[in-house]
Amino acid sequence: MFKTFIRFMKLMGNRLPIYIGAICLSAIGEAVRRIANSYLIKNIVTVAQTGTDQSVWGLVLGNFAALVFGLFLWRFGIIHYNIEGRTGAGKVEKLVFSKAMRLPMSYYERNHSSDFMSKLIFDVQKASDIYTSRLRRLLSAIICTIMYLVPMLYFSWELTLCLIMLSLVAFGVNSIFAKPMKNAGRQFSDKNGGVLEKLTGILSGMELIKIFPVTPRLMSEYERVNKECYKAGKHTNRLSAGLEGLNNMFDLIGTLVFLGLGIWFVSLERIALGELTALYALYGSFRNVFSEIGLYFPQMMNCVANAEKVFEFLDMEEEPQQWEYESCEEGASKPADEDDAISVENISFGYNEARLVLDNFSMKVKKGSFTAVVGESGCGKSTLAKLLLGFYPVEKGGMMVAGRSYSELSLKEVREQISYVPQEPYLYETTIAENISCGRKVERDKVIAAARAANAHDFITKLPDGYDTVLGERGNTLSGGERQRIAIARAIIRDTPIIVMDEATSALDNESEFLVQAAIKALKGGRTILMIAHRPSSIAAADEVIRVG
Repeated sequence: MFKTFIRFMKLMGNRLPIYIGAICLSAIGEAVRRIANSYLIKNIVTVAQTGTDQSVWGLVLGNFAALVFGLFLWRFGIIHYNIEGRTGAGKVEKLVFSKAMRLPMSYYERNHSSDFMSKLIFDVQKASDIYTSRLRRLLSAIICTIMYLVPMLYFSWELTLCLIMLSLVAFGVNSIFAKPMKNAGRQFSDKNGGVLEKLTGILSGMELIKIFPVTPRLMSEYERVNKECYKAGKHTNRLSAGLEGLNNMFDLIGTLVFLGLGIWFVSLERIALGELTALYALYGSFRNVFSEIGLYFPQMMNCVANAEKVFEFLDMEEEPQQWEYESCEEGASKPADEDDAISVENISFGYNEARLVLDNFSMKVKKGSFTAVVGESGCGKSTLAKLLLGFYPVEKGGMMVAGRSYSELSLKEVREQISYVPQEPYLYETTIAENISCGRKVERDKVIAAARAANAHDFITKLPDGYDTVLGERGNTLSGGERQRIAIARAIIRDTPIIVMDEATSALDNESEFLVQAAIKALKGGRTILMIAHRPSSIAAADEVIRVG
């Protein structure tokens, strides 16, 4: 737990000393103000009791100066703490998002999308509370406690020690709650992720829900996971409420002990009335901050539990720069041909050890050709596309692209050779022009040229804002054929020598398929096209047909 906390704090890098310094300054400023108030009370009571000629105005001015100084330190520290804390939280969010970009495709195919959303939204925010609130409250309480103890021990060390003993008992009780609070917080985090996963699944299948009578079953499942989350949250709240009640009880006991012992000590003349009054004022502040240590420490442990889950995500194995492959020439039936854009030799691959999707499969695709890959459903056609794009490594065999073996190429170099048009292209919630350029700085003329080549220009210009039309989520304001043509334009503008299309026309009507097929035919010769298809119309113009399975 402590190692997790230290590791999380190190994420702030060279900003950590500034962050800690800002917290210390704000705490010192707060303590100075409270101590100055207690001394003012002491001196006023002493003057009133003894009737001396001590200047009350001088005391007031001195106290006012201390208050202003303390307020300045507190305000200065709070401003810089807020800046550094928010910067640290933003850095954690950036680290998680950056990690997501480096994870292998297998993570996203084996885990629900809400798992990542839970990490980014819930766990990161809870863990970031360490930066934005929890650590400041805990550390400030510790610093103020130490600073309050100095004048309290000076006024009456016997009375102060009695109060410290009582406070330590309260702290021990709070420490007992730390582990249950951490476990409850982790369980609530897991259950909350389950609710998000279920909700994401429901929203993704809204069309199905509208048509088929599945609403009662889905509502029942959602209510079940939501109830589990509610129970976990209720358990966490019960622990927090019980802890808060115990702290209030110890506060009351401390006040009664202080008043009883204080009156007795005054009667024995072991402490002056002015000092007792000042000590009582300080004890109120001391009691509050000491109880905050017990209150915020379990809450800090709760946040550290979320930080552990964040680190579990950050420690996942990333997609390597390069998969390990056999050389394509090893075991090849004949030497690699310079005219081959793609060469696959005796590859085997399975998503699990129980079943191979591709077993000892080989193929060659000529440069500039239009090659169709066909086969029964589930035979491995789409898997072949994923292997060519480097989403997974083959278990046996070798592959070549553009005359170079995958064993010699990094994944970045492989993907610079191939553009990909999936069956359901993903369009971002931005303009059509930006969807076509897809992160590249491209002149508008080139965007239009790519759209023309993909037979997309005509329908784009008919939209109210043309190429500046902002699409809805996943491009749902466009038809399937229009989305496919934008995806083809995206592949064209990327200007790679190879384009892989994974059943790009399988879900289209005849008119949309005709337009997409026309765009594909226009690309023949200039680029190598590998189309995974099952419709006879999709492969009619192919130079070669390769069967899988």
